[in-house]
Amino acid sequence: MMQEELNNASTSNPPPHDHETWETVSSKRAPAKQPPLQPTSGNRQRTVSFIEPPRPAKANPGKSSIYEPRNKPNTYMKQSCLPVEDRDPDLLEQQANGSKVYHKSEYRPGMIIRGLLHEQDYIATSSKSSITIIDKNRTDSRLGPIYTKWRKMIVLKLFEDHYTAIPLFTHNGKGLVNKNAPEEFVSIRDHRTKEETPRLSTHKPLKTATMNNGIELYSNKSTAHITYALPRKYDIPIVKEGELLKASLNNLIYLFNRYAPKEIAGVPRDG
Repeated sequence: MMQEELNNASTSNPPPHDHETWETVSSKRAPAKQPPLQPTSGNRQRTVSFIEPPRPAKANPGKSSIYEPRNKPNTYMKQSCLPVEDRDPDLLEQQANGSKVYHKSEYRPGMIIRGLLHEQDYIATSSKSSITIIDKNRTDSRLGPIYTKWRKMIVLKLFEDHYTAIPLFTHNGKGLVNKNAPEEFVSIRDHRTKEETPRLSTHKPLKTATMNNGIELYSNKSTAHITYALPRKYDIPIVKEGELLKASLNNLIYLFNRYAPKEIAGVPRDG
């Protein structure tokens, strides 16, 4: 009797693997969890995909890359090797110009250099400023606009931790036109030019003695601003451009002492 009941049970309830198909198995399972719906504008909903984005390929540990993240501190980047969109225009120009820091012992009066000069952009408040706004050279700081440009200068005097230099200007190729005090300027002549440099002021023009390879010919509108001596630290990168003739250096020193004397007369006392 018991054996008969067992046989009937096995006949009425066959093993699942004999009659169940994928459809019957899936219908008995709990429904799959659906991705959540995220609200969007216009009372519409969108489905969030759970597809995992492809992982970036791992860099080859055996090779080093020239490119480094910009936010990594103290990282040297050779700008010409970076993608164009990642290049820093100022660093690119600085590296292209070959500027670097020179030891104090390598400076001497009469040396012509080129370096970055940062000045307050006075043209924002004065129409008489000699500084011309060029968008790429202007930076807006918290305290006002700053104008930055590569400026040629003549080293005049050396001190313990800095030197003074006389800057050169072409005033946008206009020379000393409309300048109220042309006697504070002196022309400078590039010895490589075949044309005679016009005397833009009453002073005899200065003349270069040597110019390094790769330095462009100076404009015949170039002038040295005698009374605008600039203090500069030795640890600021520069480009060496050339040298003044000894006679021209002595002439520049004479003009500086004449128009920018160290001694200033005192004011009379009250009463």
